[in-house]
Amino acid sequence: MELRNFKYMAIDADGKTVRGRIEALNRNVCLKYLQTKNYNVKTIKEYKSVISKLDQISFGSTLKTKQLIFFLKQLGSLLSSGVNIVQALELLSLQQENRLHRKLYFELYQQVYNGFSFSKALSKRPKEFPSLLVQMIEVGEISGDLANTILKMAEYYERQTKINNDIKGAIRMPLVYLAAALIISAGMLIFVFPNVTGLFASFEGAQMPPITQFFLDAGDFTSNYAIYIFGGLAFTVILLWSLNHYVKSAHHAFTIFILKIPIVGSLIQMNNQIMIANSLSQMLSNGINSLKALHTIRNLIKNTVYRELITKTINYIEDGKPFSKSFMESKYIDPIMARMIATGERTGDIPKLMGNLSLYYNGISELRVAQIKNSIQPILLIIVYGIVGVMILAIMMPMLSLGGQI
Repeated sequence: MELRNFKYMAIDADGKTVRGRIEALNRNVCLKYLQTKNYNVKTIKEYKSVISKLDQISFGSTLKTKQLIFFLKQLGSLLSSGVNIVQALELLSLQQENRLHRKLYFELYQQVYNGFSFSKALSKRPKEFPSLLVQMIEVGEISGDLANTILKMAEYYERQTKINNDIKGAIRMPLVYLAAALIISAGMLIFVFPNVTGLFASFEGAQMPPITQFFLDAGDFTSNYAIYIFGGLAFTVILLWSLNHYVKSAHHAFTIFILKIPIVGSLIQMNNQIMIANSLSQMLSNGINSLKALHTIRNLIKNTVYRELITKTINYIEDGKPFSKSFMESKYIDPIMARMIATGERTGDIPKLMGNLSLYYNGISELRVAQIKNSIQPILLIIVYGIVGVMILAIMMPMLSLGGQI
């Protein structure tokens, strides 16, 4: 669906003349949008524009996760207050200042207005609306509880986003500290140590301390072979990136290697287990059968190891084997999760157990991330201070040596 281009002239609330351009489905929608801004519209004229057509082309997802959450909260609140889905989508479309968001909401509005279900309209934009959301919306439409379903999904994505951000922050922190240490070290090698050499050259017979000589030699080596060193590093990074993205076996090996890294691996494992537990809890508790839920979750998970785990679980269920068998066999699943799923199978209440598991992981995730941050930070500070301290010592020792020789 393409939006049409309009020029308008209107009088604003202060009595000033306002002229502008806008994209809308038709003239009536354009008029409604301007009226929401308290404009007294005088003229609206449609015009053709090649530039605006090119400008409508977009790449990637139009909605970020935070924007999706905001959309779901707004829509759920409107539906809860008694507004029907068509009116709610029209109202949200008219409120959008962002052109791409306005276009997306207008698409949803038009499809629902033309008789499509809301879930069907969402399914036509898979980049913006995940399959989990589409299936949950479909369940809400069938059960007649669409408003509550939408609000629950907003809470789900908000909780998942917070967990992801916390875990990414915990992983990012060591990289920032190490990068800072490398930058400081490089700066001292380039700008400070050469001055020490010049100072010593002015004193005949002065002996350079071994530690200072080591850093000077390291600086000279880096300077003389910088092209080869940085070229080699760049080649290695590009090679590893290419192998990871284009060679399936290499990507699988990299994924397993990362999962085995202390601290980082445990955070990634926890994040994927939380996603599986939360998604299964949402879907199974709303009556979606286990196979359909697992197929949906497999499309959501990006980690190869856990996607293979879900595929293995699907194959086991289709062969008549227990749901928990693949979880019990996996090296990358918390034994607590595997045992709770097995318990749910024995009691015949997997949805309830998955709900309890979801609550458990959501509660423990913040605690674990905080513990990891508190334990890593002192170690990283010691490493950074140690590197900087050794280099400062290497600078001070020649000064002290010269003082003793004078």
